[in-house]
Amino acid sequence: GTRLHTLVRNMNHQIDTQIANARILRLPRHKEDISAAELVQGALRDYPYRSTRERESVVLQVHRDFRFRGSHALFSQVIDNLVKNALRSLAAATTASKPGDLLIEIGTLRDRGRIVLSDQGVGIGPELQQRIFEPFFSTDRGTGHGLGLAFCKRVVHSAQGSIRVKSEPARGAIFTIELPLVH
Repeated sequence: GTRLHTLVRNMNHQIDTQIANARILRLPRHKEDISAAELVQGALRDYPYRSTRERESVVLQVHRDFRFRGSHALFSQVIDNLVKNALRSLAAATTASKPGDLLIEIGTLRDRGRIVLSDQGVGIGPELQQRIFEPFFSTDRGTGHGLGLAFCKRVVHSAQGSIRVKSEPARGAIFTIELPLVH
């Protein structure tokens, strides 16, 4: 029964992801003030972790919360997608995951809010980093459809923000989202 429940949760999660990706071409014009800390806390609470160890590998540090304008539902999907990618990268690494292997930090730098996801996974080679935000390009040939990071970029840009990656093979990846602050 537990395995079936987990399978159904994962399937529902995949369906939600596909629906969100289908929205990539028509982002809503409605925007709301969003707390970055509440957004990430909610996404982490609702994420369908595959195990207790996977859940425990994720650590959230809120240095300073900030508010920004955007679609809460779409930004939840952005965080969900980045967490999913990071956890897959950790699962592919040779060492067992431990707390903090996926560190999510929320803070501000000058006049921008920042959400930074740092993982200790397999990393991304420089030749791939230039392409990972392109639609239909995937580094995960088995299950990746290549829309997740393109969707993330589109949603972040719709809020006048930016998303970038810094990575080296076997040294993990750091995804940084920067957004204008709501005062």
